[in-house]
Amino acid sequence: MDPTLHEIALEGLAPHPENSNHMSAETLRKLRHHIERTGRYEPLTVRPHPRDQGKFEVLNGHNRLRVLRAIGHQSARYVVWDVDDEQARLYLATLNRLAGSEIPERRAVLLESLLATSDIEELSLLLPDDKRQLEELKRLSRLEPEEIVPLSRLGKDDPPTPVILEFLLDEAGAKEVNLALDVVQRSRDEEPSRSRALLQLARYYLRHCQPARGKA
Repeated sequence: MDPTLHEIALEGLAPHPENSNHMSAETLRKLRHHIERTGRYEPLTVRPHPRDQGKFEVLNGHNRLRVLRAIGHQSARYVVWDVDDEQARLYLATLNRLAGSEIPERRAVLLESLLATSDIEELSLLLPDDKRQLEELKRLSRLEPEEIVPLSRLGKDDPPTPVILEFLLDEAGAKEVNLALDVVQRSRDEEPSRSRALLQLARYYLRHCQPARGKA
C-alpha cells in the first residue's frame, strides 16, 4: 500500500467492472459543483491494473472519476493500494459502504455556522440538504425562545399519562425533524427533552402558521 499522493492522466484510470456504488443524479450534480467551485476532492484509491500494463483500476472514487471527466479534467490525484482480486472485491464491498452516522446536534451546530456566513442558494448546491430545509432551519435559528412557546407554559395542559406517538419518516424527513428539534433544544439554557421540543414546535405552528378557516 503506497500512501504517496500521485497524479495520472485520466486515460490511465479504469473503473473496476464489479463496482456497485451508485450516486443519484442530484448528488452527482452537487459533487460536480463542489469540485468546480473548490478544485478539491478526496484522492481516488486505485490498484495496478491486473491486465493493462501501466494503467490503474479504481477501487474507491468511481463517481469522482465520472465528474472529473465530465468537467474536462485531464488528470486525477490518487493513492495506490497493491491488492489482489479477492482483496479488491472486499474493498469494493466495504469502502463505498462504510460510513459513520452523523450526530444530529452537531450537524445542527455546523449548519447554523454555515448559514451565518454563507448564502443559502450556494449551500443548497453543495450540501445534501435542499434549499427549503436550509431556509426553515435558518428561520428556526433566528426565533427567540419565547417566540416558540415558553417552557413555563408547557405541562399545564399536558395529559397526566404519557402518550406514545408513532409515525414513520423517510431518511431525509427524519433528518429535517431532528435538526428542527436540535435548534429548539439548544435555544434554551436548560434544554427541554425532545418530546417537549416537539410540543414547542407544534404549539408554535398552531399559534402562528395554520391557515384561516375556509382557506386552502
